[in-house]
Amino acid sequence: MAGAVVGIPAAISALGPVWNHRRGERWRSAGRLDRFPLERIEPAVIQVGRDDWARSLESKTVYVYRRSADEVIVYSRNCTDLSCPLVFDPGSECFFCPCHGAIFGKEGNPMVGPPKRPLYRYANRVRDGELEIDLDSLPPMT
Repeated sequence: MAGAVVGIPAAISALGPVWNHRRGERWRSAGRLDRFPLERIEPAVIQVGRDDWARSLESKTVYVYRRSADEVIVYSRNCTDLSCPLVFDPGSECFFCPCHGAIFGKEGNPMVGPPKRPLYRYANRVRDGELEIDLDSLPPMT
């Protein structure tokens, strides 16, 4: 009984966006492209723009890797194993997962730990000097 009381609302909350969401494109700004230095990885906060009760989910952190003047990679902040939030260490240029010690290199490939898949990447574009990502280019909860 206690499991149902806690589990059912949690499942509805987690799966609600999947049921109510129409796949398409939702482009959001990550900031001016010149804010992201060449050959470095920087976090960026994206405003999601929710209109429901989940105000804590109004923003999303991503990692922006500007490989060159013309090439930008935008990584999801979530580990590809358990979806735990990753931490980027600029000194080692690696992403660390606090849940089980996984390590990903700056190109997004798993180096240590259980994950077998590279980091998720958002579709992105540059328009009028602004870096934009498509929030619908990855599944919900990534």
